Amino acid sequence: MPRLLLVPMLLLVVLAGCGTLDRAANPTPSPSVTTGPPPGASQAPGPPLATATALATGEVDRTNPAAVAADCFTRWQSFDARTDSGPSAGVERARNCLTEDFAASLGAGAPGATDGGADGRAWQDLRAQGARSQVSVLATTPLGGIDTTATGRVVLQLNVRRESTTGNEAPVAALSTPALTLLRQDDGTWRVAGADLASVAGDAPGR
Repeated sequence: MPRLLLVPMLLLVVLAGCGTLDRAANPTPSPSVTTGPPPGASQAPGPPLATATALATGEVDRTNPAAVAADCFTRWQSFDARTDSGPSAGVERARNCLTEDFAASLGAGAPGATDGGADGRAWQDLRAQGARSQVSVLATTPLGGIDTTATGRVVLQLNVRRESTTGNEAPVAALSTPALTLLRQDDGTWRVAGADLASVAGDAPGR
């Protein structure tokens, strides 16, 4: 290689090495830690999960299964141990978007449903730690890409980001792709009739 070309290349290598050492000596702290779904989890099409904007909130169109799924899952799975009455508070918040059978299977309306029950001690520990967790649904899509809305039963896969915080620590973000089954009611609205939370990282305590 000609000497005129060799010298600039050596300078570039030295400068690149200095830049790497400088970054290693002065790391930039990260405000949160992001993890992904377990290996093999099927992610629905959509924006990059770690940086995507959550779906718009506000008045929910109960005749739109995707809107119902996003709103219902957010209310059910988000929690704040500092203010919630117990580990089943999320179920009570989401009760009007769940079918009666599914809500009952989650313990909605049961005596002591919001006072902690068998999970009372663990809940008190979370409260003492100031634990809270906010769910954001980033996208929804028919499971397997097949839209079965016309049948009155639809299974939707959700792209979910959960940010969990303990005390004054930086939030920790986790990504998951749960699936919800929704049934159309006689009045044309939709309700969640089942959930597969196998890929959910850190779902609400007690559920």
